[in-house]
This record gives sequence, structure tokens and C-alpha cells, in this order.
Amino acid sequence: MPRLQRHREEGGEVSLEDLDAAVWASLSLRKHAAGKPLVSRLVRRVVRKWPTVAIAQARPDSYGVMLEQVSASIERSERQNVRMGIILSLVLGALIQEIVKAILAWWLKSASNRIALVGWQTEMRR
Repeated sequence: MPRLQRHREEGGEVSLEDLDAAVWASLSLRKHAAGKPLVSRLVRRVVRKWPTVAIAQARPDSYGVMLEQVSASIERSERQNVRMGIILSLVLGALIQEIVKAILAWWLKSASNRIALVGWQTEMRR
């Protein structure tokens, strides 16, 4: 990917690699079963599907429903792309939910994170 992954805000830069690291650090031991490449790919899929406008306009008590839809959509897609057994499928579903929750925490942490995510979405859709 080109260097478009970095977005400047408030004197600092936030990259997708920074988000990968933050998500990786927050995940349970399931992350080791999946590995960094899969987690990184899932982070990018969540960023693409992140309901930016809906979350920005929603009350915190409605985040769960929106993010459950994002998780379910990504999980369905991953299951179609990769043949896996029931156990692996359950682990993947739990991992995706953890990633979505970690990105929500990151999203809520600062305005610069929200701006960066919107910028990545714009770049990914080109």
C-alpha cells in the first residue's frame, strides 16, 4: 500500500500500522492462533466497513448493534473465503468481535483517530 496510510493531525501521524499495533496489544491470546497477518487483514476489513457516519451520530448505547452487524458481515465473508472447521470458525468469530471492540475504543479515544479512519476509508474506496 502507498504511504497514503498516514494522516497528519494535531502535529502527529497515525498510521494503519499504529492501529494494527494497538489492536494487537488489546487482543486476547486468540491473536497468536490467528497470527499478525490475519489480524492485520481483519483490521483493514473492519476499517473498510466501519459505519463512520452512523456511529458519529449514534448514542453510545446503540454502538453494540451497529458493531455486531459489522462483525457478522466480516465473519460471513471470511467463512466463505476460507474453509474451516467449527472450532476455527468460532475462534475467528470471537477474534473479529474483539478486533471490532478494540477499534471502537481506539475510535473513541481521540478526534485524530476518527479523522485518520475516515481518511483510510476514503483511500480504500478509490
